[in-house]
Amino acid sequence: MFLAKPSDVLVKHFELAPEVMVLCSPWDEVQANDIKFTEALFRREIRIDPGFVLVLAHDATAARRLGTVVPDDRRYLFVSDETFQKTLDPQAFLRDLLREGLGSRRLFDVRLPAAGPQFFGREKELEALERDVLTGHCLGVFGLRKVGKTSMLRRISNKFRTAGPSAKRVIPVEVDLQSLPFKRSTLEGLFELIARRLDRELESAQIRVLSRSAAPEDRLVEVLDHLSRELEARLLLILDEYEVLLGGRIPASEGVRLLTWLRGVVQEHPGGFSLVLAGRNGRLIAPARIVGVDNPMYQFLRSVPLAGLSPQECRAMVKKIGARMALRFTPDALEVLVAESGGHPALARTLGNLVDTQIPTSKRAPSVVDAAVVKSVLPRFSRDTDEDMRELVNASNDIEPRAGDYLVHRAHEIPWIGGEPERRIEDALVGYGILHPDSHKFRIGRLAVWLRENHACPPKAAHG
Repeated sequence: MFLAKPSDVLVKHFELAPEVMVLCSPWDEVQANDIKFTEALFRREIRIDPGFVLVLAHDATAARRLGTVVPDDRRYLFVSDETFQKTLDPQAFLRDLLREGLGSRRLFDVRLPAAGPQFFGREKELEALERDVLTGHCLGVFGLRKVGKTSMLRRISNKFRTAGPSAKRVIPVEVDLQSLPFKRSTLEGLFELIARRLDRELESAQIRVLSRSAAPEDRLVEVLDHLSRELEARLLLILDEYEVLLGGRIPASEGVRLLTWLRGVVQEHPGGFSLVLAGRNGRLIAPARIVGVDNPMYQFLRSVPLAGLSPQECRAMVKKIGARMALRFTPDALEVLVAESGGHPALARTLGNLVDTQIPTSKRAPSVVDAAVVKSVLPRFSRDTDEDMRELVNASNDIEPRAGDYLVHRAHEIPWIGGEPERRIEDALVGYGILHPDSHKFRIGRLAVWLRENHACPPKAAHG
């Protein structure tokens, strides 16, 4: 394993760091541990390019076998050592290999949640989230699917894990409630899931807390007492996909019992425990009563609605990702992309990926992407995001039952006669990044087009 410097042309065209990682494996089989060692080196060495690793292997099956081990946010380029040895011009071969591999990386087509070099923006949201956690607030982070909730929460968790010795120590425990086994969809199963994630985090942080009870619900309290007494640290519990608790996979009454218990733990450990619930919207957790009993989270969580990236952040993301594939987006191209996606990260990446697939690697020297190129793929963008648009409308109706009808009126430019309900609908849709905060026009331009294509124009005598 060594570091190599690519040619100046490749560094310039693909915006590479000064050096790249090269993994040489002469063995019959490349091992998963080789990948793990390489990834550990990335965390220690800042000079190497974070986008890819070149693997020279005697093992012809390495790329196929290690597909589940290679991280999603980094490209591993595999080449046979025999092929490399037989080439008449190794430098030209390596240059062409890198050019083709780098240009075909499909960096826009990332599997969310995004991490590492694939995470962009959210600086203000991250600062506010960190401040709220450190000051003891419990939060509800709500936003559309694929808008970046999990990515942001993972980012802040990793920041807490790597904080320096002078910072207040926070132990983050991330729990994806969708991972609750179907056969264990009970209150006891929830406690066991939280306890397992908690112990895994403690092991990673090299913190040992002896168990005095076999009950999984006691584990959290034991750890809190230890962290407060021995380390003066805070525990952050993040429950993602909170809807599972309120009738999604377990009975809502069981979910309310868990939330009631968690609120009690927060109140008993005001300086040592913070809770974050994350999900598509906050309507399920908003009522004063749920399933006939008091809602323990009523006016207890600080609501954090999460919209798409700001126009500046979205433009920076597209420019940065494109540049690493030798695509140069012009300002007018970026304006079209932002207007159509509204800064929604998944939609912006989908549109960027369609542009990427239109341009052969051989033409990236680099290739300039203008507004005409982006507009040429918009029909395909409409087809590929049909389900996403339906999801946006369904999410809007979840936020406010009449929001979908309201959006149809907006799309066809038919007045909606309302008053207070209209303002409430608009405020909710602004908070989730569907409408612009100032003009209340469509922030996601493609949604307006989709609504006009899939919903008939309402009568002009609109009702509110």
